[in-house]
Amino acid sequence: QYMRFARCTSLSHILLRFTPQNIAYTETLCEIFLLKFNYISKDIDKKEIINYFRANIYEALVSFNAWQILFFSKSKDMVSEELAKQYVEIQNYHKNFFVAAERAFLVNAIMLLCHSFDNRDDSLSLYKINNDKTKLFVSKNKAIIKKLKNLRSKIFAHRDVKAEKDNIIPPATEIDDFFKNLISFYNELSKNVDNSSTYFNHANDIKKDTDNLLMNVYRGETIRKTEVDIKWKWQENNKKISGII
Repeated sequence: QYMRFARCTSLSHILLRFTPQNIAYTETLCEIFLLKFNYISKDIDKKEIINYFRANIYEALVSFNAWQILFFSKSKDMVSEELAKQYVEIQNYHKNFFVAAERAFLVNAIMLLCHSFDNRDDSLSLYKINNDKTKLFVSKNKAIIKKLKNLRSKIFAHRDVKAEKDNIIPPATEIDDFFKNLISFYNELSKNVDNSSTYFNHANDIKKDTDNLLMNVYRGETIRKTEVDIKWKWQENNKKISGII
């Protein structure tokens, strides 16, 4: 036991003299060292958790925004009927991909959002940064968090045989508001841990990126269709003018 203490301090020579005074003195030094080490470790752990949730919240928001673009672009309540038809047409060019991507974005957003509130010993969560403040935040946002956790636990992570019919996606406006509340709360915690504050505005860039992707798909399909028409209606047509004269 005392040799273990010797590894904790440079005063190992003291341990060779097993006098009560020296042993007590060395134990005190080691206790101070271990207390300081534990404090530093806890501080580092909190910084690691803050860093993890900075990336976690950003990825969740990016996924949610991408899902919104794909989902609502087909709604005549959100865009004009003409534009909605065009969005549908574009996504139907590669229907299997866009259906899978739309669902994947939503599942990823919900799963990541719920990480913040996994109050388990073996899970990273905001509780491990500040338990009391997180409990208060959860109590103020109890309804939306319950909806998100139900989706995660009973629909996405696995299918509960007793899943209730009301386990549906909350209105996008509710999730949007929750993101704003969560970001504000996260910055409150991060300020206390490492005096940092994070703007998540870049998470909105995915909206234009997704719209640009759809426009590029349309451009590409337009060219592809033109090339098909040229090839089979003209190039491979034995009755074209150069094949007659």
